[in-house]
Amino acid sequence: MGQEDQDVLLRRFLNEEDPTIAQVCLEGLLAEHVEPVVRDITRYKVRSAYSRGCGHEAQDEEDIRSEVVLHLISRLRDLRRSGTRAPIENFRGYVAATTYNAYFQYVRTKYPVRWRLKNRLRYLLNHRTNFSIWRGRHQEYFCGLAAWAKDQADHDADPQNQPPDADGFIDSLAPGHTVAHLSLPELVQAVLAWNGRPVLLDELVGIVADLQGIHDVQPSQSYVEQEPEGAVVNVCDLLPDLAPDIVTSLEQRSYVERLWMEICQLPQRQRVALLLNLRDSHARDALVLFSVIGIANLRQIAEVMEMSLEKVAAFWNMLPLEDSTIAELLGITRQQVINLRKSARERLARRMAAS
Repeated sequence: MGQEDQDVLLRRFLNEEDPTIAQVCLEGLLAEHVEPVVRDITRYKVRSAYSRGCGHEAQDEEDIRSEVVLHLISRLRDLRRSGTRAPIENFRGYVAATTYNAYFQYVRTKYPVRWRLKNRLRYLLNHRTNFSIWRGRHQEYFCGLAAWAKDQADHDADPQNQPPDADGFIDSLAPGHTVAHLSLPELVQAVLAWNGRPVLLDELVGIVADLQGIHDVQPSQSYVEQEPEGAVVNVCDLLPDLAPDIVTSLEQRSYVERLWMEICQLPQRQRVALLLNLRDSHARDALVLFSVIGIANLRQIAEVMEMSLEKVAAFWNMLPLEDSTIAELLGITRQQVINLRKSARERLARRMAAS
């Protein structure tokens, strides 16, 4: 009955000639069939993923809901103006998909460090034989030890009432053992084994972020790089968006492989100046893209920069580095770092345009 009412309201809104009645239909559609879906999804996603370590949970929910509703209003009015008379097929699914897309875009923009961690964990879970990641009945990503995934074929997992607790995990460690001594794969293995059951990927991101002290800081004006006048070419304009399905996109993977090959051909100092400060349009680290897609692992990235693996690993979670820090690593001035990166970007832009 609910689906029928929804389609009736949508059809009436699209077909009604009286703008006042059409507005009433739109308001009913939003109140009864849009806002409840959007509210449930945003509340679940925000609270399961970012309730720990983020102090603006309620505001995040409201921001995402507002963005989704405004997008849907604009979309429905466009359909009405264009003369479309058939309702959107599976309107509820369309609302849900729009909400999820808005959520992911919001998180990528506002919490880039956690988003980068989530991509690293997804890559790890997909490429280590002792781990597994799969979709549950509600299309949520679950993860766990490889043996657990086989048990989900007949018994789909449900989210736990309480996500894994970082303090509880720390208390479970043997005397003399600390999180600082664990690599990311070792930490994930230990957390999953301690928890003893599959967890939502967002919950794993939350506990790992807590354990590793990963927190997002909104970039200030001083954080954004100041380039010399005329430096208009940004290498991140050459990168595809780090969207959820980028790992499965063969076309984008091929493009990034070519870009990586061109970076490897740059002079060593240009490579370092470029990669250690590689940012996207939101001032977040873009170097992780090559690792997430599987183009180059941490060791290979270190080799390309002609640095030791230990040195790169030490500042990996602090990327992108400021120019003054890169200058100190290379033993040159900050302005020289800027000039090196500018030359690298211009060469890459020419090479990629010609390929």
